[in-house]
Amino acid sequence: MKAEWFAGRLKELREAAGMSQKELAERVGVLREAVARWEAGNREPSWGNVLALAAALGVTCEAFNQEPADRMPAGPGRPRKQAESAAAPAPKQPPPAKRKKKKM
Repeated sequence: MKAEWFAGRLKELREAAGMSQKELAERVGVLREAVARWEAGNREPSWGNVLALAAALGVTCEAFNQEPADRMPAGPGRPRKQAESAAAPAPKQPPPAKRKKKKM
């Protein structure tokens, strides 16, 4: 096992389980920021936290021993929304006409 695999593998397992960082953190008993640091490779969890992570994700500790799948690096910010059609975007509708008030 390579230590640098842990971060990528943790994120991969969390996403496969359909959990957010916050949900995983709550199950493990740590702050969401701790999970974010582990996934970024900035920190390494204690052995007790590794055991808690494995239990929360429904895997054995050996699951962290595998190399993570190759992924394209994420760019800055949120991903763009997929357009419904690859053609031109829908035209904008004109604003509603203003009504004149009647004088009594």
